[in-house]
Amino acid sequence: MVIAGNFRVKTLDKDQADQVFEFEPYVDRYLYKIKPYYFNYKAFCKERWRDRKLVDIFTKEFRDRPSEYYADVISQGGVIVAGQPSTLDTIVRNGDMIIHKVHRHEPPVSSKQIKVVFQDDDLMSIDKPSGMPVHPTGRYRYNTVTKIIERQFDGLVVHPCNRLDTLTSGLMMLAKTRKGADKLAVQLQNREVEKMYLAQVKGEFPASKEIIVDKPLKVIDRKVSLNAVALERYDCDAKESRTIFRRISYDGKTSIVQCRPLTGRTHQIRVHLQYLGFPIANDPIYSNKEVWGEALGKGGLNNFDDVILKLDTLGKTNSMGSWMYPCIKDNSKESQMAKCPECNVDIPPDPSEHELELWLHAYCYKSKDILSKDDSWSYKTPFPNWALSPHFKYMELALEQAKMCSSTTAELRAGAILVHGSEILEAGYSMELPGNTHAVQCAMEKYFAKIGKRELPVGATLYTTTEFCSSRVSSKKSCIDYILEMNNSIETVFVGVAEPAIFLEDNDTQSRLENAGINCVYIPGYGKESNKIATKGHTSTNTV
Repeated sequence: MVIAGNFRVKTLDKDQADQVFEFEPYVDRYLYKIKPYYFNYKAFCKERWRDRKLVDIFTKEFRDRPSEYYADVISQGGVIVAGQPSTLDTIVRNGDMIIHKVHRHEPPVSSKQIKVVFQDDDLMSIDKPSGMPVHPTGRYRYNTVTKIIERQFDGLVVHPCNRLDTLTSGLMMLAKTRKGADKLAVQLQNREVEKMYLAQVKGEFPASKEIIVDKPLKVIDRKVSLNAVALERYDCDAKESRTIFRRISYDGKTSIVQCRPLTGRTHQIRVHLQYLGFPIANDPIYSNKEVWGEALGKGGLNNFDDVILKLDTLGKTNSMGSWMYPCIKDNSKESQMAKCPECNVDIPPDPSEHELELWLHAYCYKSKDILSKDDSWSYKTPFPNWALSPHFKYMELALEQAKMCSSTTAELRAGAILVHGSEILEAGYSMELPGNTHAVQCAMEKYFAKIGKRELPVGATLYTTTEFCSSRVSSKKSCIDYILEMNNSIETVFVGVAEPAIFLEDNDTQSRLENAGINCVYIPGYGKESNKIATKGHTSTNTV
């Protein structure tokens, strides 16, 4: 070992170049951690590294250590390039193997469980937690999806078919065999897979049917993971990018938005939302006022020098901030840094829980209709808690409405709430109005009577404890007819539980709503109570 500047550097000999080092994982509160370990970082020369000085590559592209550390290591021969110890004059050539032995302090990740959505002999689809990288890269190796699955599933080796950013949660497809990888790769490359994401964004996203962003993206700075819309029409470094957005709901402060990326560029959804002026509300890169100012990068920028400088301090001397969680100035941040007794580098304090979570979630992947029936498939995760939590209070109110129903022996009892933004328009419950009236019908008729016309404000949201009817045995109008007659003024329906089959078999409510461009979302956790209220007092199974 040699002392280089203020850092302890391990020299590397030929035998150590292939040495395998042990690691020790453990859980600490909400974090999954790996005890520091020695590791040989190996990489072949990337295209963008060709004919550049090694020291420039390390100091400009890597954030794990300060620039002084890399310069000291390289000057002392601590990096092997093409079999030779490095110097400050070492040039990296095409085909060179670079080996750097480091005392690695792998950043902690979320300790949330990786949930399996589906698996067969060839493929596994999972619900990836936020705050966890997919595969070994940069500062991460063992704290990654593939390595954690390998440990938790008795050595199972999987290969990502699609990739999500470290902070992004949701659906991932993993190949267990070559057959599985090849089959899905062809579909992804041919753009035969439809991807749907959820994002919680700043402000009131427009309630129009769809907003399409067709703006090319370019990498601005890899070191700080910054990407942006290319404002110049003929930017040769930019790549085609296209995303379709549609609002699901607005709670008076933030909006839940469905995002459909038609291309797969790095940070595509995040950058396109920022360009529109509706960045993801807790995005530490693209919605940070300390970095972007009040406009938060709306409409794009031509110069990013100041942005890059500020982003480079995040997670180091400055805490990660966002529009939802502004930076809190803490002059003691640097004093919280501990020194590693082995290599003498600074060890930053643990990230908070909100720093590990981005409100962006891949919730559905499905094959497009052009595929044969045998090749069609669809995988979906539940909505994440942050996408549902703004709606819990309205479902609770709908349950209170349902409890107001008179006792019956056969009819289904339900409660409904009509909301626009954060304003409650009206409430209703089954048979509140004269006749065999349903909850949705009662809420809407009461609202129409109050305003003197039969219409709802565009962007309204409906909450109902039990899935409403799509047809009725009597000649009366069904609840879904009430909704569809509103000319898509209702953008989303939140439901507590599906209608029991004893009342109506093959209820096609969800498919009819989705075909009309209206979202239908089931909120978990309310099924048991909704069913209990719906069937209280029943003595028979007669249909409505």
